[in-house]
Formats: sequence, structure tokens, C-alpha cells
Amino acid sequence: MAEFYGANLQFTFNGTGGTADLSEYQRGASFSPSGKIDVNTTGPAGAETRQVGVKDFTVTYKGLWQTTGTAIEALLKFGSSGTVYLAPEGTATGARYYTLPVISQGPQVNLAYDGLTELSVSFVGNGTPTYGQNA
Repeated sequence: MAEFYGANLQFTFNGTGGTADLSEYQRGASFSPSGKIDVNTTGPAGAETRQVGVKDFTVTYKGLWQTTGTAIEALLKFGSSGTVYLAPEGTATGARYYTLPVISQGPQVNLAYDGLTELSVSFVGNGTPTYGQNA
């Protein structure tokens, strides 16, 4: 699992109900690609052979929740489909980014210390991620 932190991190969710740029108050994000390795040994083989099977990934976001109202909750509600744009080093030329088709697992709100409200949300992959570099 790759975990990302830093002032330049960009995290945007673009769903059917709109777009939420969660970059300003982020406290970190993670991108965890995974996959299944299938055994495909046949006949009287002396050793097992394998092939890459179905690939998957998860994405998480953690940050402070500075907005009022319910628009962010409605956009990130459980089952919402969309695309996460994650740029760990920001939008500078040459910096990497990921475009990730996802389904939201719903926001979790934590009333933390001294009036701070934390927002975290997990997403499951819903297609093939795109890896790129800012031009």
C-alpha cells in the first residue's frame, strides 16, 4: 500500500452528483493495487506455474472537513460511482498522477479534538487505473 502525505497532494472525486476537490484539507491518501495469482498447472508437471488473474485496488482519503451542509456527504455516499484523481506530488510538470475509477464506501465523520471534524472515505476499484505524469 502506498500512503501519500504532503502539502502538494491533490485529491479530487468526480462523481455523477458533481466534483469535490478534497485537496486543501487533506491529511493523507493511500492507493493499494492488488491482484489474484492463479495456478494454471496442468498434467504431470513437476512444478506449479502461475498467471496473473483479476487485478483490483482500493483508495482511501483522510482529511479535515471544513464545509457546512450535506453536499460532500451526498456526493460521497455509499455506492456512488466516480473517478478519483490522485496526484501525490501535486500538479507540477513531471509529477505522477493516478486516475482511478471507483465506488465509494461512504464517508466516515469523526468529531475530533477542539472542534475539528475529520472526514475519511474508502473507495473500491471499478475498472482499470490510469498512471500518468503531468505535462
